[in-house]
Amino acid sequence: MSDFTVAFKSTIDKLGYDLGQSLSLDFIDLDDLVVTGDLFKSNKNALVWEFLTLDEMPTDPLYAFSFRIGARTVRDASNYNILKMVDSVKKVFPSGQTTPIRDYSGAVVGATVGTMYITDVGVDPQMFDKDSGIRMILVNGRCVRNA
Repeated sequence: MSDFTVAFKSTIDKLGYDLGQSLSLDFIDLDDLVVTGDLFKSNKNALVWEFLTLDEMPTDPLYAFSFRIGARTVRDASNYNILKMVDSVKKVFPSGQTTPIRDYSGAVVGATVGTMYITDVGVDPQMFDKDSGIRMILVNGRCVRNA
């Protein structure tokens, strides 16, 4: 399963990174404490995400997953910037979307090792960090690992 987990995470990393590039924003994994700490000390807007779960459901090769992905803005009193960024994220991760799972973590993109299907997308309440805000989207779904 560990190779499948890496491929799953790296697929989300790739989709988020590509979106960040199209919006001229950094894409930050909130589990990276060094980069996250630097982000929160800055006045930069960014796309952010956190990997929550990937569990056999009910058993391998079937899995259930959850992750949060969203935006961080500063000096955005009206919240228009953050909501525009959230809308951009929702377009990349819409409910009902099927996405191939590939390992993007190496120098060469790996073969397709499974498929994810997004079943539910919901916007979480805004979180605040002094003068900045973070708004996340909770993405749930199912995936199957290729046998």
